[in-house]
Amino acid sequence: MKRHDPFDHGLGEVWQHAHVFSREGYYTSVADLHRHDFYEINLILSGNVGILLGDRREEATDCRVVMTPPDAPHYVICRPDTLYSRLYLLFTRDFVADYLPEWVQFSRLFGENGRILSPTADEAEELRRRMEEIGTEALPFRRRLLIYGLLSRMAEIAKTEGNGKRLPTHVAGALAYLDQHCGEHITAADLAAYLHIGRTALMTAFKRHTGSTVGEYLTHCRLRRAIGLLSKGDTLDATAAACGFADASGLVRAFKRCYGQTPRAYLAKR
Repeated sequence: MKRHDPFDHGLGEVWQHAHVFSREGYYTSVADLHRHDFYEINLILSGNVGILLGDRREEATDCRVVMTPPDAPHYVICRPDTLYSRLYLLFTRDFVADYLPEWVQFSRLFGENGRILSPTADEAEELRRRMEEIGTEALPFRRRLLIYGLLSRMAEIAKTEGNGKRLPTHVAGALAYLDQHCGEHITAADLAAYLHIGRTALMTAFKRHTGSTVGEYLTHCRLRRAIGLLSKGDTLDATAAACGFADASGLVRAFKRCYGQTPRAYLAKR
């Protein structure tokens, strides 16, 4: 599972702890289940989409709001038969937390694995205007206040939250287990035995609901952990051992395969 950061959205140096941008077309900018270390509010205005969170999925052809906290796996699948239009709001915890006591309450709005809201057309238009205002506000203090205002409005809309289909217990359990134990040696057979399900049944369900194989997901979980350790100054050898790679060469090969560059180049870019 890929980990995306603002650079992957083409923001580069313009990333200033909070950013709003839009996308329209017949495909998404992210091609699979992924995670990142900032909050995301995704206002889907139109499109035939499938929404996948860590514990649920939902199909939608009308307005939706997808809210994800840091490190929550998520994926919006865009079907190519309908024009896809949405606004994103990205912001870091450091940018909004500790300024107002209400942040603790607002942070819970995102849930542990993300949240899906089902606004009416009028509510979606109001949210769009609020997000665009945040995007055009240059002063950080006023931008924070506007974000709090947006979250307050979303809290009111939350009572109409969409009833996304819960992921099968064994798929949600596999996601959680792989996240927590990615540094260990894990085989598909071991995972299936832990979840008390047949190996083939687990592999089939996992691929169908997440779009990734267990092996692909595990590799990306390990790379996510590796990025954190390397950023702190750990060596390639120590990082490889801590993240479940056979050696440093295996870590570098996985980096090149998933990110198209070496760990050194990736960290330099960040």
